[in-house]
Amino acid sequence: MQRHLGDPGSLRSSVPAMVGVIPAAGRGTRAYPYTKGIPKCMLEIAGEPNLARVIAIMRDQLGITDIVVVIGAFGGVITEYFGDGTRFGVRLTYVQNDAVEKGLSYSILLSRPYVRDYFCVILGDECYVDSNHDELLSTDYRDQLAVCGVAVGADRETIAENYAVFVANGRVARIVEKPTRTDDALLGLGTFLFSPAFYDHLERALASDDGQPNDPVSVLGQLCAAGAAVAPFYVRGLYVNVNGRDALNLASYLVRTRHFAERTVALVLLLKGPLEITQHTLSEFRRALPFREIVLVVPPAGGPPPGAIGGVRCINAPSGQYGDMMRAGLDAVDADILIAAQTDGSCSPSDAAKFLEYLKDADMVVGTRTTRQLIQQGTNMRGVVRVAHVVLAKLLELFWWSYEPRFTDVGCAYRAIWASTYRLIRPTLRSSGAQYAVEMLVETLKCRRRVIEIPVSFRLPRKGVRERDQTVGTFAALLWTILTRRFISAHRR
Repeated sequence: MQRHLGDPGSLRSSVPAMVGVIPAAGRGTRAYPYTKGIPKCMLEIAGEPNLARVIAIMRDQLGITDIVVVIGAFGGVITEYFGDGTRFGVRLTYVQNDAVEKGLSYSILLSRPYVRDYFCVILGDECYVDSNHDELLSTDYRDQLAVCGVAVGADRETIAENYAVFVANGRVARIVEKPTRTDDALLGLGTFLFSPAFYDHLERALASDDGQPNDPVSVLGQLCAAGAAVAPFYVRGLYVNVNGRDALNLASYLVRTRHFAERTVALVLLLKGPLEITQHTLSEFRRALPFREIVLVVPPAGGPPPGAIGGVRCINAPSGQYGDMMRAGLDAVDADILIAAQTDGSCSPSDAAKFLEYLKDADMVVGTRTTRQLIQQGTNMRGVVRVAHVVLAKLLELFWWSYEPRFTDVGCAYRAIWASTYRLIRPTLRSSGAQYAVEMLVETLKCRRRVIEIPVSFRLPRKGVRERDQTVGTFAALLWTILTRRFISAHRR
């Protein structure tokens, strides 16, 4: 057991009436492989662990500053991230559950020494967006054994995957876990207010050998059937039970689109090609989107004359290689979203809006130049070159198949990424050359982030690119990067 607030007695004498309890000891098997090495509550929703969102609800909407987090396997991931809670404006106590097989009731029961009055339980794997939890304490909860969060209008499949709540005369009349019939049922949520007397019922259920289910929802249902006072609390807003990949992506989408128009966007342009083409490319990008900042990355020598390109910040990269220039540019900007492209005219600025749209669903969006319908006349992304990119992309798919990536191109410089995702993968990006593009894809996947590939118009009228970038050596370097990142590099937690 690990505590940050001393003994239970000191907690009881110093906390307000309401204490928060977050069970976070589950193994999260349904969300595997995303939960490999981490608790399910630490899966990130739009760049933030969902557990942080639950803590924020307790702190900001319920005024709870003392929270007990019950941890199990990989609990060190939680304690390392949140510490004693000071950075998040709360006081956290961690209780170790070494018997996770006993279920959720046992996890809640472990919080008993730290609770002396009504307490709030919110499950760590449930994501709420714009909810009304602030109204929870306005209910007559002190007249109830429990208050159970419910939602109106959920589809039958969602209710069947969780639990059904049937309300009559303002009281919870019946609770059914994993129901087969959901007519007139409300969706039961993982938000509860419990009287401390509920601990006694959990203890008896865990000690009983009568064959009855002893999870807290079933125990609460048995108590309702016996006439216990349990009230519903109608939760408004958006809700996702984060129990798998699709739910994780949906939750991130809901959070990101909430204030997407307020997100700031920066453009990183890698200098490639003559000055006049660079000026034209810059002008097109300015017309395409309102960027907060535009950075032009130039090699150590050979950049544009001072004053030749106005309205941009020029920075020098350590070398003229793709990786060095990309790293220098991404490190230099400060915005929520980072878009990167080259100034040689190969990237169509009109595609930038597509990147933003797909970033609502993904952590990184990359372009593909292998879609025939969008490849413009004059391109050299054909024949062997096109096949080589597809082969590398499919190999990458195969090696990280469990994360369900879909790629047809691994080297397109035109891409967009959330700044929070870039900061996460930045320490693992080491290449100076073209391999940097592959490293970004691989490390984003390894960090359980979503990458979406979209077709972009690819136009490359300049000669000499085949000799410079499309060589057997480049193919071998990209292949070696994929192999080493899969079989040699240590897997990120």
